[in-house]
Amino acid sequence: MFKNEVRERMLSDGPRALSDGDLLSLLGAGGAAGRAVGELAWLSVSELRQLGLGGFGAAVVAAAFELGRRGAWAPPRRGERCLSPERVYELTRALAHATVEEFHVVLLDVRGRLIKAERVAVGSISQCPVSPRDVFRAVIREAAHSVVFVHNHPSGDPSPSPEDADLTERLRAGADLVGVMARDHVIVAAGGYYSFVEAGHWRR
Repeated sequence: MFKNEVRERMLSDGPRALSDGDLLSLLGAGGAAGRAVGELAWLSVSELRQLGLGGFGAAVVAAAFELGRRGAWAPPRRGERCLSPERVYELTRALAHATVEEFHVVLLDVRGRLIKAERVAVGSISQCPVSPRDVFRAVIREAAHSVVFVHNHPSGDPSPSPEDADLTERLRAGADLVGVMARDHVIVAAGGYYSFVEAGHWRR
């Protein structure tokens, strides 16, 4: 009966009139109403099931939160500024769930506006050999003013390896040689992203 009352209030007053617990009950997840929504938003289906949700209810809740994130994190479009690592992550976050490592370049114009993002190399689950020649071929072809290097970690941990740090320095040196500004190297993963600039490892 309670769920029917909540549904009626949703229909008459809209979702903003409902509490977090009310909204969860409509999704069939009333048993998780005592948990903070910010915590629930990042739980996997299996973790939601451990809270007592059935398989279907856990899948519905996980899907609802993922749709909310996708709506809030609209990726930048061509011609929009894409300078911050957050925006780069929004643009390339599909890489976070790739099963093998890929290396991409985000190409920007003189005002930091997006020209395009392009994949330049595909590797294995744990490595992706990258040729600076392939990286800068795309940069020169599109007449980009600056570039952000991006690759993913299928392990889920975005923390850089020593090899990632070495590659970053080699690519920055290559950018200097061809007269292109290298702005950052962003590693994306299921656990978030790592920015060499944000971490203070981008020596000017």
